[in-house]
Amino acid sequence: MPERIAPSEQKAQELRTMLHGQSEAQSGEELLSLLVRLSTERVLQEALEQEQAEALGRGRYVRREGTSGYRNAYESGTLKTAEGVLRVQVPQVRGREAPYQSRLWSQVASTSDILKRLIVEMYAGGMSQRDIEYG
Repeated sequence: MPERIAPSEQKAQELRTMLHGQSEAQSGEELLSLLVRLSTERVLQEALEQEQAEALGRGRYVRREGTSGYRNAYESGTLKTAEGVLRVQVPQVRGREAPYQSRLWSQVASTSDILKRLIVEMYAGGMSQRDIEYG
């Protein structure tokens, strides 16, 4: 049975593709923005996967008898920041007495304060609600 590619490895592959010049970004500014977004998504994805491994007491594809809990897919997660929207796959765990919730994700999963402050500043500066894309 072939192993599935972890979301963090998928992010790493996207980053390698971008760094080898196979990106659709045209300008230097777009390229920098893409680099920051992909790098941040990869670090966050790796942290979420590591947190899951620690909660289960084992890594991916490691069997362990007598433990409760198992990996059960991922949920799509988005994080709105001043740098843009980050997309990650939030790991799910089933089969435990207590429900699994990522502490990291619960701390960062809301719209960032910096983004909220930027929206208020743009509105105060005369931009209308239609001018401010916030969704």
